[in-house]
Amino acid sequence: MRSNLSTHSYWNRVAEKFTQRQHYLDSFLSEMKRDAYLNLLKQWDGLPASGRVLKTDLFEEATGAGMFLDALSDRGADVYGMDLSEEMVRQAGNRLNRNDVTLVPGDARDLPFPADCFDLVISPSTLDHFVDPTDLGVSLREIVRVLKPGGRLIITLDNRQNVTDFLLRAAKHFGLIPFFLGRSYTIRELRDELEQAGLKIHDTSAILHNPRLFAVAAVGIARRLPFKFLTNMVQSTLQAMQSFGNTRWRFWTGSFIAALAELPSEDDEESDAA
Repeated sequence: MRSNLSTHSYWNRVAEKFTQRQHYLDSFLSEMKRDAYLNLLKQWDGLPASGRVLKTDLFEEATGAGMFLDALSDRGADVYGMDLSEEMVRQAGNRLNRNDVTLVPGDARDLPFPADCFDLVISPSTLDHFVDPTDLGVSLREIVRVLKPGGRLIITLDNRQNVTDFLLRAAKHFGLIPFFLGRSYTIRELRDELEQAGLKIHDTSAILHNPRLFAVAAVGIARRLPFKFLTNMVQSTLQAMQSFGNTRWRFWTGSFIAALAELPSEDDEESDAA
């Protein structure tokens, strides 16, 4: 039996909690998170001009924490969003309020879609919230099942190599994180999992280069003090830290590791064999 931390009822309660609080991240941090994902998409060939795109959870859209599904629906493809929690789906629908995005409840370990139907799957830190780490591999094989041959996966996971990851885990231990965090991963572990699932890796990166707990605290404190220059200084510092994404230190500073992978087509496999 799956732990309650992996069930839709648990994540329904999380969604309801954020409804009562009306927000999850400060608006500046939410916008930074949104920009990080959209820039990653742009860097990795963007959205297909047609076909189908799936986002594997709706946490951002339901809580307002940097949602970007609305931006995806403006590019021409048929866009789908999915979440384990029916309440997340409902709240995301209320926030998006769009008819050109299809939102459905579903489990990443058992996707509610037929085989070979998506040109692009975007998994934004969805698969690092499992109690059982083996569910990552299960979910990746499900993504492989629904991808068309030649289809792409853009995935991010909590970064174990981040120099402050241990603080995040300590905060989780003391109940300071408002939702369950599963295992975090190194970039090598992510590469291994993707390859074992049958995917070909094209590129890897890391995004959101700031210490997450300190960033939330610094922005929150600056907002509460009557000194506009302090808010500007904190925001400018956090923006400047994003330049670490272009350095060899990116896998130590990024909050999330990221990978671009592709499901090889039969032509690709024959070419590799030759």
